[in-house]
Amino acid sequence: MLDKNNLAQLQQLKQQLEDQKEYATGVVKSTQRRFGFVVVDDGREIFLSPEQMLKVFPCDTVKVLINTDDKGKVSGSVEKVDASALSEFTGRYVVKGQGHFVEPDLPRFNRWIFVPNSARNGAKPGDYVHCKITRHPYPHAKPQAKVLNVIGSPDKPGIEADYMICKFTLGQPWPKNWQQSLVDINTDERKDLCETPFVTIDSADTQDLDDAVYAQTTDNGWQLQVAIADPTAHIRVDSALEKVMAARATSVYLPGKNIPMLPAQLANEQCSLLPLQQRAALVCTLTIDHDGHIKHYDIIEAMIRSHARLNYSEVADALDNNTTSDSCSTHLQTLTSLHQLSQALRQRRSQDNLVIGGRPDYQFVLNDRKKLERIEIRPKNCAHILVEECMVAVNRCAADMLGDRGLFINHRGFRKERLPDVCKLAQEQLSLTNIDASTPEGYRDLMAGLGDQTLTFPLRSVLSRLLERSQFSNQASPHFGMGLPAYTTFTSPIRKYNDYLVQRLIKAKLAGQSMAAPDQESLDALQRVLANTRQAKSQMEQWLKCQFAQALIGQRLMGHVSQINSNAFTVMLDDSLIEGVVETKPLTDKYSFDPMRLRLSSKTRTIELDQPIEVAVKSVNCAERSIHFTLPD
Repeated sequence: MLDKNNLAQLQQLKQQLEDQKEYATGVVKSTQRRFGFVVVDDGREIFLSPEQMLKVFPCDTVKVLINTDDKGKVSGSVEKVDASALSEFTGRYVVKGQGHFVEPDLPRFNRWIFVPNSARNGAKPGDYVHCKITRHPYPHAKPQAKVLNVIGSPDKPGIEADYMICKFTLGQPWPKNWQQSLVDINTDERKDLCETPFVTIDSADTQDLDDAVYAQTTDNGWQLQVAIADPTAHIRVDSALEKVMAARATSVYLPGKNIPMLPAQLANEQCSLLPLQQRAALVCTLTIDHDGHIKHYDIIEAMIRSHARLNYSEVADALDNNTTSDSCSTHLQTLTSLHQLSQALRQRRSQDNLVIGGRPDYQFVLNDRKKLERIEIRPKNCAHILVEECMVAVNRCAADMLGDRGLFINHRGFRKERLPDVCKLAQEQLSLTNIDASTPEGYRDLMAGLGDQTLTFPLRSVLSRLLERSQFSNQASPHFGMGLPAYTTFTSPIRKYNDYLVQRLIKAKLAGQSMAAPDQESLDALQRVLANTRQAKSQMEQWLKCQFAQALIGQRLMGHVSQINSNAFTVMLDDSLIEGVVETKPLTDKYSFDPMRLRLSSKTRTIELDQPIEVAVKSVNCAERSIHFTLPD
C-alpha cells in the first residue's frame, strides 16, 4: 500500500499533468461533412472529429480539451456541454426498419434523431413534424426527441405554409380576451374631416387599407392630404395585445396565406379605411409648389371617411387611357391633381435626392391544391407611383417632425470593405475620379451617373450587390439609398410594428408629451424578427418553385444571370421566373472569378450579371429546396 507521502506525490503529479492540459470554451460550428469545429473566444477553430461531433449539436457552447498530435495537428475532445441552443425544431419523420427518427430541417445538420415509441404522437413516415429534444447526445452520442405535433403529410394542401409558420414561429397567438386591450375613441378630440373626399388606392384584393389620399390644385401648386389609419387610437399602451403585436412585428404575406400583425377584426375592419366608414386617422396636410418642393406640412389627429375604394388598375386606366370606371369618374379631378403633384414630387426627388427603380412586384398564383401554377409579374403603373410619392412625402415630414431622436430607417450605402472596389469601378466605367462614395454626396453623385445608356457593363447591378441593408436606429442619420438626411415610415401601421411605434411618437409630439425613443437593443430585436419572416417567405417560395421545376427537368430554357459567386452563378428563367444554380466545377471550362466585377471568365466565355443565357434544368431536390441548372453542350 502507498503511504501518505506517496499518495501526496501521486496527487501532485496528477495535478501537474492536469495543469499542462489546455482547455477552451467555444461554440460548435458544423460543416456540410461529418466533422466540425469549436470556435473559441480567441478566434481559433478547434477541429472536432466525426466521433466528437456525434456528442454535440451545432451552436452548442462546450468546453473542449485541446490535443496536439505528433504531426502538430490540433483537435478537440468535448469535456462538457455548458449550453445547447437546440430545443425545439421541425423536420421530416423517417422510419427505417424498426427505428423511428426525425430528420431535422436545420442548416448543416446531417444526422437523424431517434424518437422512442412513447414519444411518436401518431406520426407517420414522411410526415412533417414539430419536435422537442428530450435527451442531448452528450456524452453517449444518442440523442432523443419527442413529437410535439404533426404538421401534416406531404400531400396535404397548404402544407408548405403550415410548415413554415411552425418552423419560424409565425403568428403568435392573441392573448385571451384581447378585446380588453382596446380603448374607446374620443372623437371630440379629433378634427372632423369626414366630408373631405379622400379615396383609397390599393390592390383589388387588399383588405387592410391603411392610407387614403386627397388633393386639390392651388394657385402655387397643390394641397395634398394623406390620411393614415390610426390603430394606436384603439389599443392601450403596453397592453397584452400590443406586446403580441411587437412579437409578430409585421403582417406576413405567404403565398396563399396571410398572417396579420393585428387581429383580423382590427386589421380588416375596425382600423381599415373602408369606404363610407368613419375611421380614426393621422392626417398630414402638405403644401407643394409647382416645382415639387414641400413648402409646409401639418399633422393632426382626425376622423375621416374614405369616399371611394379604387384599385391601381382602374386608376391607371383613368389617367393613362381616359378609361374611367364609375368610381374614378366621380373623383377624376382629385386623381388628376394627385397625378400631377406626384410627377412634380418625383421630378424634384430625382434632381435633389435619389429615385432608384426597384424590382417589379410579383405574385405566386396557386391552384386548388395550393401548389404553384405560375408566377405573375406586376409592373408598376402610374397609380403605384402616385401612391408611392404621396407616402414618401408624408414619411419625410414624419422624420422631420421627430427631430434627432425617434425611430428612423437608416441606410449607410456601400459596405466599408467594398468601397475601394466601388471607387475603381466608378473610375473605370464612369470616368469619375476622386469620388468619396462613403459620403451621402459622393454616393448620390455615383448613383445618379448610372443612367448612362452607353454602358455595356452591368454597373448598377454590380453596385447593388455591394450595399448594406437598411437598419432601424433611434437617431436621425442619412438614408443614402434615398438621398435624404433622415427618413422614417408611419404609413403602414396596420402591417408594420415600426410604423405603429412611429405613430405613437408623433402623437406624443402633438400632445406635447415626452415619449422615449426605443432603445437600440429593442430595434435590433425587431430587425431580427423581420429577417426571420423574410426567411420564412423565401423558403416557402423556393419550396413551391422546386415542386414546379420538377416538370422542367431536361428542358433547355432561356434566362438571365441574377447572382454570381466564386464557384457558381444563379439564373432566373424568363418564362417562369424560377431560379436555379449553375455550379462551375462540373463544367468543361475552368472559370476564374473577378470579385470586383462579379464576373466569371473562362477561355471561351464570360458570365456577367443580367446576361441572357440558355440553361438546361439538371436536377431538383424539394427536400433541400434546391434547383440546379447546367449549360447545354
